[in-house]
Amino acid sequence: MNNLPSIKQLQYLIAVHQHQHFGRAAEACFIGQSTLSSAIQTLEETLGCQLIERENRSLMFTDIGEEVVTRAKKIIADTMSVKELTKSYKHPLSGKLTLGVIPTVASFIAAPLYQFCKQHFEQLQLVLVEDTSDRLLDKLEHGHIDMAMLALPYRTERFHTQVLAKDHFSLVHHKDYHIADNVTDFNLLPEQSVFLLEREHCMTGHALSACHLNRSDCINPFEAANLHTLLSMVEYQNGVTFLPQMAINAGILNGKPMVARDTLGDAYREIGLLWRKTTGRIRDFRLFSEQVSEFVNVQCVQSKS
Repeated sequence: MNNLPSIKQLQYLIAVHQHQHFGRAAEACFIGQSTLSSAIQTLEETLGCQLIERENRSLMFTDIGEEVVTRAKKIIADTMSVKELTKSYKHPLSGKLTLGVIPTVASFIAAPLYQFCKQHFEQLQLVLVEDTSDRLLDKLEHGHIDMAMLALPYRTERFHTQVLAKDHFSLVHHKDYHIADNVTDFNLLPEQSVFLLEREHCMTGHALSACHLNRSDCINPFEAANLHTLLSMVEYQNGVTFLPQMAINAGILNGKPMVARDTLGDAYREIGLLWRKTTGRIRDFRLFSEQVSEFVNVQCVQSKS
């Protein structure tokens, strides 16, 4: 059999690429620098080409070295997937699971979701990470989290996506702020009367799309960094906003002189779970999504009143 690179050699190569320094890479791998350097040299001899150019205290990856790093990452990911597959088969929904959640979902269900998982998955150690959609997808792609809970639609083609629930939007305003009772076309709202979150929050795009609001004159140029600032603008009768049902169910309007009106039936965002298509924990993640789907649906249920 041909002499092949070892998994450990590839891990060392990836560490050097990540840290761009032999000493720091060795520390991250918990080995001596000489051991790491020797392993990289042996790897280069095995492959028959130079992967890293070394000059004094600096280093630079060659073109083929960059390509080998890319392939090495996939090999490591596939190897980890095999290990995850066997562990998931023997002990379903056990061990550590890191779930990323976007702020406009985490703010309302992170705490009860954590309790739900503790009660229903006794062998599972759930770790929650709150971050924006783009950052969570990057963390998911690079293996820093196992799953992500996002609001959809979003650019999720690279991952498996499981829709959990529909989260309908309501038009929210102060009870004394005059809005025609029969308003269904939100493009007829007063000029600069619609207050929204910053564009980096996907909820803004979802609300505009779901509520078919495309008249820019309606939208106030002010962009709130969080929902509490957004609501304060509306509470002072400066205008209106749109809130998802899970936020209303979580009590964000409790004690406030606000009115939440149902919008059109198709005005909603979808809440979904994402995971890598290459993961070996597909069985685990499907079981997890089935039970979490019931929980999320309860958080999004619309009032009958």
